[in-house]
Amino acid sequence: MKAIILAAGRGRRLGRRTMDRPKCMCTLQGRTLLDRCLETLKKAGIAPTDTGIITGYRSDMFTVPEVTYFHNPDWEKTNMFVSLTMAQEWLQAEPCVVCYSDIVFSPNTMRRLMDCPAPLAITSYEGYWELWKRRMENPLEDLETFRTNDEGKLLEIGLSPSSRADIHGQFMGLLRFTPESWAWVDETIRHPLPKPVQTLDMTTLLNGMVQLGYPVQIISTADLWLECDSEQDIKLYECDFARELT
Repeated sequence: MKAIILAAGRGRRLGRRTMDRPKCMCTLQGRTLLDRCLETLKKAGIAPTDTGIITGYRSDMFTVPEVTYFHNPDWEKTNMFVSLTMAQEWLQAEPCVVCYSDIVFSPNTMRRLMDCPAPLAITSYEGYWELWKRRMENPLEDLETFRTNDEGKLLEIGLSPSSRADIHGQFMGLLRFTPESWAWVDETIRHPLPKPVQTLDMTTLLNGMVQLGYPVQIISTADLWLECDSEQDIKLYECDFARELT
């Protein structure tokens, strides 16, 4: 199985930290987010030779040996989906796990995702509410809908919630595609979506797939997960999660 790391973005919300480097090369407790991601994948059983990194901003800074590099030359004008299509050759050929490069996650979560037999699966973080309460004053202003059914299938994602009842978990930036489900993606983008393909984000894509009837399996986990989206996030995690980040 291959792993694809989405690392094309700059991450402007991190301010000075990304003036001269991609978001994934910001440090958390002395180690870059990219290094943490690669180590977690390796512990889960995915070697660097089976790992692809999709670059964009400051692609010249990526020097990880053995990995395969893909590049999104239009990273500044596009979003996650277009970056992912740079690795289309892999996605069409065999099962691939996809992970954002600005997150911290556990090897166990990744192994569960890798082992999932469903054509398309994503992970969901159970501890999202407590984490968001630490990160911001009003979690509902930032959180998006994430509704599932009793069978663990996704019903809705990425919209504005009216209450916490609309949020059954938090999308973690971890996905598993097979060639079958990647073909579903191709069919989905042929239909009208709320955003054009060039600026399509992952949750809008997933919600579009669900509305067309394609099943998205949810793997729920309480294992450590952190999203590094701002300077405040980094400071919070280094203070409150120091032991977990060693």
